[in-house]
Amino acid sequence: MASSLTTLPDSVRSKPALLSPPDRLAELLRHRHQLHPDDTAFIEHNQSVSYAELWHRVDQVQASFRGQQIGPGEVVALCSPNSLALCVAFLATLQYGAVPFVINYKLEVLGDLSALNVRHFLVSKSNTTARRYFKELPYFDQNAFNDQFDCYQNPYASLDPLANTALLVTSSGSSGQAKVVQLTHHGTLANIQANIRALQLRSDDVTAIGLPIGYAYGLVGQLLSHLYVGATVLLLDSLFFLPSLTQAVSKYKVTNLFTVPPMIRQVNYLRSQNQFKGNFSSLRFVAVGGNRIESSSVRKAMELFGCPIIKTYGLAEAGPRVATNKITDLEAVTVESVGKPNDGVQIDVLDNAGQPVSPYQSGTICIRSPSVTLGYFNAPNRDTIRPGQAVITRDIGFVDEEGHLFILGRQGDQFVVGTRQYWFREVEGVLYARFAFLKISLQSTDTQVIVSVVAMRNYEVDLTSVRQHLRAVFGPEADTTFTLKLIQSNTLLNEK
Repeated sequence: MASSLTTLPDSVRSKPALLSPPDRLAELLRHRHQLHPDDTAFIEHNQSVSYAELWHRVDQVQASFRGQQIGPGEVVALCSPNSLALCVAFLATLQYGAVPFVINYKLEVLGDLSALNVRHFLVSKSNTTARRYFKELPYFDQNAFNDQFDCYQNPYASLDPLANTALLVTSSGSSGQAKVVQLTHHGTLANIQANIRALQLRSDDVTAIGLPIGYAYGLVGQLLSHLYVGATVLLLDSLFFLPSLTQAVSKYKVTNLFTVPPMIRQVNYLRSQNQFKGNFSSLRFVAVGGNRIESSSVRKAMELFGCPIIKTYGLAEAGPRVATNKITDLEAVTVESVGKPNDGVQIDVLDNAGQPVSPYQSGTICIRSPSVTLGYFNAPNRDTIRPGQAVITRDIGFVDEEGHLFILGRQGDQFVVGTRQYWFREVEGVLYARFAFLKISLQSTDTQVIVSVVAMRNYEVDLTSVRQHLRAVFGPEADTTFTLKLIQSNTLLNEK
């Protein structure tokens, strides 16, 4: 098993990246949309907006930026739920030459926002929690913006304009506080194009968004990739995404969904309770990103949706999408893989000395791609990142002879029961196969493994049965090894 690597190996450092001048994403998108101005760009609350109307609204919002003294290269944080207004403000910020940073999840994920040194916060008037948050902070001044956003400015922010940064996204935060990642125009475009080829996205696609686009997966992998091909984006209320999904798929002939594993498990559970029925014949695929998803859940989802399930792998620091596995045969040995690298991406598995290992030998995963981040906005850069070229992850895995990547877990995701070492994923697989849990998180201490499980509120969970099942699989030592914690909720789990 490979240990943590602190620096990039010489084989990765050897040559500087030779990048062409950065492509400007907004201008490129607008140019492509001029070819089909009357096609539907967005649908929200039974109202549709053409691409021509979309860019007209973008121009209107952009005209307001000068009055707010927003300068090129300055960061504009957009605090809003998924909506057409948010997408318009995002594109206006991008077109204006400022740097958009979408925040549409819990603000506490990012800690003290003043520490981010962002000068401009555009806060949706519908986001009452965020508006209350800013009004309670004395160092933010409120200015009029438009009928859908308030603009809060921090007069003490001293950040210089960001060069060559297209947008900011957040990492998952699975290793601590979420980090804010800088993505370039050129790198984001390369990631979008590779994603489109891997998923075979088309202009006649209709995608329904239930993921927060504050994360790179939802923003780059779904929203921007579909806008690039001129597809239609259906914006559904995240609070009622699952209840409205079945009707929306049938009404708008949705062709693909982007999900995370807890969403798939939630759908599978609701189906088992006869609460999720619909006609899904229009779907071409359902994509699953974020954390690992077990084969038992994939099988149930394929039975329900009647289409391939596509596993995707990546991380915000890589731009984000780097590998794809289209599952059509559940009996294939590659069903547990996250797939092969996307075009333009090279994935190596490295040993402790930073050298590539042989197929089936485990090590630390290194991703080489032009989409790799410039660095972090709110944290010191790590020497495991070579901007625009390569990033050494905290993931441990291996590749087979054909280049399929298999993820074992993150560094530190191991524990010992008796005399045998296990990965967290082994516990997760055992519990997901037996119980209808939506999410399982493991944390290892010196003496125990804390297993936190999330279930629907109406799912009757007997923790004694869970303990007995762990004991049956892992032996009598499981009684003292595992500590169980139960969380029950009816909230849509649209984050990994």
